[in-house]
Amino acid sequence: MKIPRPRAVSFVPFKEELQGYNVRSFRDDALAALAVALMTVPQSIAYSLLAGLPPSAGLFSAIFGTIFTAIWGSSRHLVSGPSTGVAILIQTSIADILYNYFDTVTGPAREALILHILGQIVIIMAVIQIGSAFFNVGKLLQFVSRPVILGYFAGIIVAIVVAQLFYFFGIPALKGDSSILLKGIGFFLHLQETNWSSVALGALGLSFLVLFRRRFPNWPGALLMLVIVSAAAQGINYWMGVPTVPMLSQFPLGKPVPDLTFPLIDFSLLNKVFPAAVAISFLAILEVFSISRSFGGLSGHKVSVNQDVFGLGIGNAVLSILYGSMPASGSASRTSLSYRLNAKTRIAAILSGIFTAIIIYFCWPLVRSIPLAALAALLIATVPTLMNFDEIKLAFRATREDAWVFLLTFISCLIFSLDIAFFIGIVISIGNFLRKSSTPHLVEYAFNSKGRLMVVNPKEDVHRKVRIIGIAGELYFAAADVFQSALHSVAEDRNVQAIVLRLNNVYNMDASMCLAIISLHDLLKSTGRYLVISGLTEEVWHVFHRAGLVKEIGLDNLYFTDESNPQFSTWKACLRAQELLHRHKL
Repeated sequence: MKIPRPRAVSFVPFKEELQGYNVRSFRDDALAALAVALMTVPQSIAYSLLAGLPPSAGLFSAIFGTIFTAIWGSSRHLVSGPSTGVAILIQTSIADILYNYFDTVTGPAREALILHILGQIVIIMAVIQIGSAFFNVGKLLQFVSRPVILGYFAGIIVAIVVAQLFYFFGIPALKGDSSILLKGIGFFLHLQETNWSSVALGALGLSFLVLFRRRFPNWPGALLMLVIVSAAAQGINYWMGVPTVPMLSQFPLGKPVPDLTFPLIDFSLLNKVFPAAVAISFLAILEVFSISRSFGGLSGHKVSVNQDVFGLGIGNAVLSILYGSMPASGSASRTSLSYRLNAKTRIAAILSGIFTAIIIYFCWPLVRSIPLAALAALLIATVPTLMNFDEIKLAFRATREDAWVFLLTFISCLIFSLDIAFFIGIVISIGNFLRKSSTPHLVEYAFNSKGRLMVVNPKEDVHRKVRIIGIAGELYFAAADVFQSALHSVAEDRNVQAIVLRLNNVYNMDASMCLAIISLHDLLKSTGRYLVISGLTEEVWHVFHRAGLVKEIGLDNLYFTDESNPQFSTWKACLRAQELLHRHKL
């Protein structure tokens, strides 16, 4: 069966979609877009707070990132913009860079440096994502196992909760760069500084969010919650006579209109920001891929991974021009709302970005009055939507190995910075894949009385002159040592006069395996014994021919597989081995 090749990236992916567009579709898209915009505003402000950036950073991403990613992506349903995972990774990455390289910079210079570092991350992300779309680099994510992704998102969840507990309890956030574990310990050590007004407002906000989510899932619950809690905060401050509730106004708010900048890579910062940019870039690709594929499956709409990654790269390229903007990723919650409200096309995502811009332009002065505890409650309330706990249970039940991969990735998130933990998870996943693929499946066969191949029990004490060894799997360099040691142990048995090597199910044979086979052949030949090979496929034959194994082993000792009768070539190879032994006796 031929595996379909990935579709080429298109510069006008929206062309076919617009041909059948009508007024009814526009009405459905516009209504869904308005609801998404009302959800986007509080979420974007909360994500900006989570990333340690001005509120405008997340809002620019929600406006321009959403619009341009939707135009050049493939998904009809994907709503992009700021996301929880990217926000927390931005915060930890920038904090790590500042702590390690710029710990002496303070005041306005530090704020400007943070935005400069952010801009460099966004530029590099755009380059990586656009390049990934054209060179299909996103396919590398298939080597990252599901337990690694689950473990990483579990670490992100803990990081979000720990970071927001400081705002929820009104405790000043810790200075400097610390791991999640140390931040959690620091929170408990400072509990005596709790601001009970913040706790009350945070609890009020959580209660409203839970109520809206259960009773009115399609309402703009987050926005209504912020309005209610902000009004309550103003009442508390008025009643106390002094401002006792920490507000968003204590942070630099930025402007609702972005400043344009020319996106140039600062090579003096490149080596400092590049690892973080790679981690954030691939996390965003992973989020967009999983969201667009999931909702594409629900609606029956085919999505192109490369096209979605290209759209994401274009969106981030535009954001790199806007000074102080967060990078864009996929939003599961906003995409889900858009889908539930029957959005028909990508126009819904584009309109949601436009509506978000209109709302922010006219309501910007009200942003200052939002309590930090309310934003913390909003982020904590999103935690259950970030993780599928049924998948975690399945990972622990499936194999012990999956459970350990999950735990190692999760523990790495707690101990190290999240960008380092991301690469640790990838290394664990790829290492696990290489370990499995580097162990070929070796089985010994024998013909029974009916002339059919049967598997020999490994515990059986075998004393046959001709031994049939079947090998299956990926025969590349990592498997060479295992193959060589196993076959040499068979060859050490002096009762064995010939080995029939059955290669019916082998793939990706390389030079290392060819050398291992030649070594086995030379060992047998030096002691007057023989090697015959059966089950050759066309792929393996070409490798043998180019590597000189056909000449070395002899054409008469090589037998092609017969797909209609896979055992036939092994039967002929055994006859050839018996013929060689008979000649040897003569």
